[in-house]
Amino acid sequence: MDIRKITGTVKEYAWGNDDFIPSLIGNYTGRPQAELWFGTHPSGESHAEDGSSLSSLIASDPSILGPEAYRRYSGRLPLLFKVLAIAKPLSLQCHPDKAQAEEGWKREETLRKEGKPCDYQDDNRKAEVIAALSPVTALCGFRDIELAKADLAALLPSSFISSVMPIASSPRSLFLGLYALPEKEREALLDELSAAVSSSPEPDWKGNFLTRKGIASECLREYPGDIGAIFPYIMNTVWLQVGEALYLQPGILHSYVYGNGIELMDASDNVLRGGLTKKRVDLDELGRIMSFCSIEPKKARISKTGSGRTTYETPSDTFILRSAGSGSYEVKGGRFAFALAVEGMVRFSYKGESLVLSKGECAMIPASVAPYGMNVRGRVFFAEVPV
Repeated sequence: MDIRKITGTVKEYAWGNDDFIPSLIGNYTGRPQAELWFGTHPSGESHAEDGSSLSSLIASDPSILGPEAYRRYSGRLPLLFKVLAIAKPLSLQCHPDKAQAEEGWKREETLRKEGKPCDYQDDNRKAEVIAALSPVTALCGFRDIELAKADLAALLPSSFISSVMPIASSPRSLFLGLYALPEKEREALLDELSAAVSSSPEPDWKGNFLTRKGIASECLREYPGDIGAIFPYIMNTVWLQVGEALYLQPGILHSYVYGNGIELMDASDNVLRGGLTKKRVDLDELGRIMSFCSIEPKKARISKTGSGRTTYETPSDTFILRSAGSGSYEVKGGRFAFALAVEGMVRFSYKGESLVLSKGECAMIPASVAPYGMNVRGRVFFAEVPV
């Protein structure tokens, strides 16, 4: 059987929850487990059951990626597959495109050699798609500036006149201007925001989703003194029901706030942060790569493949996210894929042999395995390399 189980890497970050990933893989530690990675990125590489690294397996056998993908990506896996478990707002962040990443990586070469802090972890772009495994609340992109100003004027009448209105001619001037406020002005604004949020009749939750007020309350509590707490009123709020997905192209400011999901992205760990974090913040570099256009986020279109699996459509040419619920499938294959069982189990069959994944287990499906059968009792997600 050429389909092989692989193990992932758990990342313990303060914003993670302590139950979702442990319930998936059966590894309870009592500490927040924020991410579960599957891929070849050196920050968290996957391994086969015999201990072989995934990168060494791919390098030794071009048929795993398939000849076309092997040539196109120079023998490297172009994607990174994750589970996210979000209990607290992530940092305000965005990711570079390919040209920005290559330039930044080259520019910081001396800093890396000297062991100094860097913005870039690799030379790759980072686009991503997140599919909700539970209701997910997120912030994504800038709202229309006039709508944001109207809300801020009503919410913060004093600070709006003294601190916000003079810098709010555009998303760019508002974003950069807020971080440049003198300390006393920033403290006054956050004090007024805290009082306004506390006294507002708006609920923190609407069903299973956080409202703008609820997000601001979380930010004020988790990141005291951080001006990023005002951004729920400047950015778009996105609510993803279970099964819905959101695609984020490079350059879009965002923050995942609450919920659990599957995330698929380019094989990169490049994150430029702008607040709501204790990690490195480089506002100059963030401002250089970020798009300051107002946008209206759109959820990913969902379609069905010929095999009956669900596809989350994105413009990416380096990854495809699919899923399949209970049922029997005949999959054409011919593409490298990860398969992760998030509920129940899945049985793969190929050339008279079979392999079973239980909940929380992941497999590598080489491009050379084609076609193959699949019987699902629950739900399985696929991360595929396009051909």
